[in-house]
Amino acid sequence: MADIMLRPDLKTAGGEVCDIMYNGEFVGTLTLVYRESDRLKGAIHLEQQSITIVNKQAVYDFAQSYIQDVIDALGIAQCEVTVSYSDYDFVIVTEHAVEPSTYQEDYISSVDLLHDDGLDYSWLREDISLDDGESERSSEQLEMLEERKKEQGYELVIVNENRSSVEYHVYDKDAELIAEAILHIYGSEVIGDITWKFDPFDEEMDIVTELIVADFNEEQTDSFVFHMSFNGETVDTVELTHIDMLDLVDDIQSEDDMWIPTRDDYSIVLVRDDLDTLSYEIYQQSYGGLPIGTATVDISSRQLTGFIDFREPGDSDDRELIATLLLDELDKEKEYETFNLSMLYRNKLIDEIMFETEQFH
Repeated sequence: MADIMLRPDLKTAGGEVCDIMYNGEFVGTLTLVYRESDRLKGAIHLEQQSITIVNKQAVYDFAQSYIQDVIDALGIAQCEVTVSYSDYDFVIVTEHAVEPSTYQEDYISSVDLLHDDGLDYSWLREDISLDDGESERSSEQLEMLEERKKEQGYELVIVNENRSSVEYHVYDKDAELIAEAILHIYGSEVIGDITWKFDPFDEEMDIVTELIVADFNEEQTDSFVFHMSFNGETVDTVELTHIDMLDLVDDIQSEDDMWIPTRDDYSIVLVRDDLDTLSYEIYQQSYGGLPIGTATVDISSRQLTGFIDFREPGDSDDRELIATLLLDELDKEKEYETFNLSMLYRNKLIDEIMFETEQFH
């Protein structure tokens, strides 16, 4: 009996590419892109020179069984997988890959005949790379964008694309789908909807906007309009002109550098003492007379637990400073060993900090 297996080559939250192995030899590729509880599209390609007509049916049966398992596991409603049995015309690769074979070079020499849609691609025979004419961003902007992407762990994945539209999925660092974007391209203008799986912060919308803008050629795109929505309601509309796009990263950096929180900017007031539970209101000088959050702490044991329900969440530096100030207040009330503090905004956990007394005493 033949030994047939799939060897994973690339896998994301929205798709996968697997090498098809037959008796230990590579014979083809399985590519699937899917949206959970919705749709699956893909392709099976078997190399004609690698497997005989007699044996290919066994591979098809194996691949079809695997696809059915994926459909069942993800609750797929619509499935479309194309199947081919032929040699490759050519392979598009980056510089890390090996030199193309002779038959690939023959096809590369006539590649202009294959791109009749006006796209400006050029082939470099030695490096085997593509130049799409996109101007390079400054190294400072690229580094900043990469740093912000790493902080949030966001990944932008194209799930559908044609000449006049493109559809993206955005995943977080846990490979969870957090947003879907459907964009329509009208010449140099891009207009679309970004649907969020949760009510996003401004910073989260900014980062997703950056990711999408960075995926377009800035020399060919003059403006973007993104309608951000959650639960059927519009939460924000982002409009960017060409100048805005060039300054987007710099503007965000300037905003981050404008204000550094200090102890004098905040005050924490004990408003209720229920013996085992303390309640505090947190004020910020620039916010006026209304509290920006309420802290509730359980002091029934030496392992304190508590949470802060923010009305204005600020950034991580703000929250760390507020937690430290809250510790100062707790020092006045009770001795403790540890303090586990959760931070919420709109009933969603946004931060969590664990303190031990050795750090402070």
